[in-house]
Amino acid sequence: MIAIPLIRRELTSDLLGRHMYLFGTDRAPAEVLRRLAESGAQEGTVVLCDLDGERLGAAALFRLHLAVGAVSLVSAIATLALAEAIGHGDRDAMPIWPDLVTVDDSIVGRSVVESSAAGDRTSYVILGADIDVRALHGTSRGTGDLNVVIAAFLNALDKWATAYAARGPAVVRGAIRFLPRGLTPVRESSGGVECASAMS
Repeated sequence: MIAIPLIRRELTSDLLGRHMYLFGTDRAPAEVLRRLAESGAQEGTVVLCDLDGERLGAAALFRLHLAVGAVSLVSAIATLALAEAIGHGDRDAMPIWPDLVTVDDSIVGRSVVESSAAGDRTSYVILGADIDVRALHGTSRGTGDLNVVIAAFLNALDKWATAYAARGPAVVRGAIRFLPRGLTPVRESSGGVECASAMS
């Protein structure tokens, strides 16, 4: 079970998590956050969803005014951040291009991206993740503290978004070239992919 106060203890970001909401429903965090964004929610707002300890979702709002064509590159930030968060604590997490993260050859998470365009620029971008808790539990190191995993994901999102703002697309492209360019054979846990797809 996750708790906002426990996540906040681990946050190093000054932006993400000022406003944080936790839902125990099957509604996708990105869907909830999209409605909040369109109602004027502040940049850095975070929505979390914990579904009976089986699936854990997180989404963060960025008020990025990007060229619409840049969204696909920026979406890689979420995959990189998720791999870092799941790999936190010496777990061997592998980002698989473009949106999957595996541990022990099993899919344990999927990155999520949504955006809204105003003309040829985005008015906001939502970057998030869907973690298959059951699949992660079945790995050699188990789930660990999921509050720490979520905080690590948000911290990594902030780090990558800050680097992108300061140095541009090159910082993401430099990391992407180390990612596998196609799906490698992985074991799909029982219901794991369905859980991931349900919140994408």
